[in-house]
Amino acid sequence: MAVKGELILVRHGKAENREVGKADFDRLLTDKGKAELAEFMQTLLPILEKKPYLIWTSPLLRAKQTAVVFQQALQLDQVVEKDFLASGDLDALKQALNQLNEHFAVICVGHEPILSSWVKTLTGQAIPFKKTGVASLLFEEEVRLDWRLAPK
Repeated sequence: MAVKGELILVRHGKAENREVGKADFDRLLTDKGKAELAEFMQTLLPILEKKPYLIWTSPLLRAKQTAVVFQQALQLDQVVEKDFLASGDLDALKQALNQLNEHFAVICVGHEPILSSWVKTLTGQAIPFKKTGVASLLFEEEVRLDWRLAPK
């Protein structure tokens, strides 16, 4: 990849269980998931230096709810839905990153097993993403895992 920057991958918070008759798309964060995410943001905020982050999210409701928590905590203007965060299309992610200026800073809120698959493909490292788990990838000459965190 030609551009350089930081990609923060975030798995959505704890969501409602799958139910017969309810579309996976419509599953919301649980109250426990919202509380855990809010508490975890206190740990994340000092790590997420004041950068002009872009926030991209899967269109699924639980991911959009998670992205809004990041948006509000970082006082950013908007969250942009990206279908590739639900479909797992890594080439589409790469194309979107290549359209940005060098030294991008993007937070992507998505799902498993997509996120761990992307990390493995991009860095060669296999890491699991617990709910609300976060990993930072640095795009330099190569892509490398910089750090990762998950709620306790």
